[in-house]
Amino acid sequence: MHPSFQERIDELGVLLRKTHAARVDFFERIKRVMPTKKVRFQVSSESGGMYRVIDLSTGKTRAFRETFKAAYDIALQFEDKANRLPGGAP
Repeated sequence: MHPSFQERIDELGVLLRKTHAARVDFFERIKRVMPTKKVRFQVSSESGGMYRVIDLSTGKTRAFRETFKAAYDIALQFEDKANRLPGGAP
């Protein structure tokens, strides 16, 4: 691997460790537990006034909406559906 690529990879590793440490420190300050599960769906602004809902596990766009609220609502619905138990409620 080229040395400049390795330097960038090392820099990224340092930045990721600092970011994680900052998040842990923040949650300790507010006396709350850091969430263990990450968000699966993210709302991203698209040019032309459209918002898209992206599945972070695959990187694919799942939906487009004209307002942020509509995109956020559908992202929450996707999250709820993804977090359901496969066999239904016990």
